Amino acid sequence: MRGKPVIDTERCKGCMLCNAVCPENIMGVGESFNKQGLAYAICVNEEACTTCRSCAIICPEAAIKIIKYV
Repeated sequence: MRGKPVIDTERCKGCMLCNAVCPENIMGVGESFNKQGLAYAICVNEEACTTCRSCAIICPEAAIKIIKYV
């Protein structure tokens, strides 16, 4: 199944736990900052997302949701 992670940039603290657990290694750190002054996670290759939800499960801020394509 395919989909993509959607990151709430204002909730993300940039801990990068999402990248540590992603089997496809598609999460990275953005070049922009949120209102808290923190660099936040981004998906660098949405086409490679397998919708395993590992990133959403491990996120301590619940800042990641997975959208599945139909």
